[in-house]
Amino acid sequence: MTRSIRQRLLVTLLSVVILSWVLTALSGYYEAHHEIEELFDAQLAQSARVLLAMSSHELEEERLYGQSGNNVITAYEAELAAGHEYERKLAFQVWTEGNKLALRSENAPTFPMAGEANGYSERTLNETHWRVYSLTGAHGKIRVQVAQSLEIRNELVEAIAQRLLIPILLSLPLLALLIWFGVTRALRPLLDLARDVSQRDPDQLQPLPLEHIPAESRPLVESLNQLFDRLETAFENERRFTADAAHELRTPLAALRIQAQVAQGSEDETARRHALQQLVQGVDRATHLVQQLLTLARLDPDTAYVDKREVDLCTLARETLAELSAAAQAKNIEMSLDPACHGRVRGNHDALAILLRNLVENAIRYTPEGGTVEVRVQTREDQGVELSVADSGPGIPEEERPQVMERFYRSSTAQQTPGSGLGLSIVQRVVEHHKATLTLGSSTLGGLEVTVRFPKP
Repeated sequence: MTRSIRQRLLVTLLSVVILSWVLTALSGYYEAHHEIEELFDAQLAQSARVLLAMSSHELEEERLYGQSGNNVITAYEAELAAGHEYERKLAFQVWTEGNKLALRSENAPTFPMAGEANGYSERTLNETHWRVYSLTGAHGKIRVQVAQSLEIRNELVEAIAQRLLIPILLSLPLLALLIWFGVTRALRPLLDLARDVSQRDPDQLQPLPLEHIPAESRPLVESLNQLFDRLETAFENERRFTADAAHELRTPLAALRIQAQVAQGSEDETARRHALQQLVQGVDRATHLVQQLLTLARLDPDTAYVDKREVDLCTLARETLAELSAAAQAKNIEMSLDPACHGRVRGNHDALAILLRNLVENAIRYTPEGGTVEVRVQTREDQGVELSVADSGPGIPEEERPQVMERFYRSSTAQQTPGSGLGLSIVQRVVEHHKATLTLGSSTLGGLEVTVRFPKP
């Protein structure tokens, strides 16, 4: 199950804070442990020096040398019993020449707690771990050994660790609550945005407001607004296409029905054949109109132009002329391609094929029998490519040329020729998506010349 952004932020932030606290506590623990070790070691060394100085002074007197060591120890036992409990975790020994024990604490053993070498060492005595410091006098006659139970150090370190960890553990619920509140407040604009989108009707595609949107979320909202704009355009194209198709198909279908009724009710064989011939021509016109409408609808979405690659317009022109040669021969129209043809463009192959087919098809349709259609492709000095289709038809009056790009518009010179008025609209759509330009002019053949200029690849 995918977790929400809020859950991820809560878990991440809380984990980072806890990890930081734990690392800080561990660092403090080890630092405190080190300092405690240094402090107690210094105290051991200081205690050993004080005890060495006192013992040296006392043992110089002949009276002390003559007394029993047990009497000295007994005196210290009585004083130790009345002291602090931690004093029982401290021990010391004073050794004289001949490795004789002259003085010891109650809890010190009767054998040396450490070796003869000076310095620190650790020993286990009666299942208790001790830290021992040994110190020998200047003349080597007295050796002092002072020991401290490691329990003292461990207890102090544990107490410090508890004081570091307990506040952290106690503050975790409050910290989690504060983080949750902060994350929820920070995500409020996204929650409001989600609610706004979820409550919209399917046809409500107005842009989302950008006020109060965090900088990190602004690209997402802008992308959504761009998507809404594209959807609005697509829906508008669909509505326009549906309306145009319904309007343009109504008349041909009505005419087909009339011709069918005439053929059905006519008793004259000649009239019936004429009605059937008109019916077939009407079906052809309706079929052509539907094909043009479907082509135009397919060219509306931007996705039709995603697959772009290098296209040889000369090869495409030859294929188009070969495809439409039968229609040209039926009207005895001469079609030609400039021998100096040369030009490659980067674009969608299928869309460019539609463009060429519509230009040549229009030229054939409006050129009278025995006319001429010429196709020319050339590379300009700026490395752009120019495609032109010229015919010897009636042409288009200059004042009507801007309108012929509109859907279903037919010029005054084309009223007598069957057509849908969609050919140049389709061409214009392809031209726009290839960032090319389209111009209409008068050809040297006496008709129309359509020129498409493609930019440098």
